Amino acid sequence: MSEFISYLFAILVVGPLQAEISERLQGVPSTEIVQAGRACIAAEAPRLLQRAQEDWGWAAANAAGISVGLVDPASLLAGQNADCDRLVQVLSQGGGANGDDGEA
Repeated sequence: MSEFISYLFAILVVGPLQAEISERLQGVPSTEIVQAGRACIAAEAPRLLQRAQEDWGWAAANAAGISVGLVDPASLLAGQNADCDRLVQVLSQGGGANGDDGEA
C-alpha cells in the first residue's frame, strides 16, 4: 500500500513540482540557480517520496492542497538543503513581480 501511495504522490506532486520548477527557471539568466534547482530536485524528490510512504496523511493533504492551488509545491522544498533554499528564494522573488508588497 505504501508503494501505491508513493506512486500517487510522485504523479500528483513530484512530477508537477519538477515541471513547475523547470518552467519557472526558464527565465532565470543564472545557470548557477538552474543547477541549484536540478540539484535540489535530485536530492529532495526521493526524500519526499519516502515521507509520502511513511506519512500517508501528509501525502494526501499536500497532494490535495497542491491540486487545488492551496499549497505552493516549492514550499515542500524549503529548509531542506542549501540548493533548495536558494531555489525557493529565487522562485519567491520571481513570483513577487505581480505585487512585491505581499498581502494586505
